[in-house]
Amino acid sequence: MCRFIFLCVCGWVFTSCSTGERKSGDDAIAGIYVREYSTEILNQLSGEKVGMRTFRDTIRITSEQEAYRVENTKWQMNDYDQEGWRNMKHGETKPLPTFEARYDEASNSLTSDNPQLIPPLRLDDGKLFVGETGKTAYLKVD
Repeated sequence: MCRFIFLCVCGWVFTSCSTGERKSGDDAIAGIYVREYSTEILNQLSGEKVGMRTFRDTIRITSEQEAYRVENTKWQMNDYDQEGWRNMKHGETKPLPTFEARYDEASNSLTSDNPQLIPPLRLDDGKLFVGETGKTAYLKVD
């Protein structure tokens, strides 16, 4: 136990004493943005409610040299089975691919080098919106 605490303290000291230069605004952009929502699942034949399906959608933005790295993960869980949380990497609504983005101060958004495949991520008051007219907000938790 003491060894674990010692390693944690050493890691904290190492990261807090780093001398790497940071761009202004890094802390306002980089972080973890989450969205959790549930939908009702109906039996396709009878129309009766089977249960609820909960989704957890996370976008992680990390600062890299001149750009940002954006990673998206999605998980789902049904309350009517015992399978627990399942990765949606190959699901119907799979996550965005990992990509590198540049910050545009004029539009307050992160845009990828391939905007045809990946929509811009718009930042507004600690929330993240996918797409130029996206209305679904991801809340910043870190």
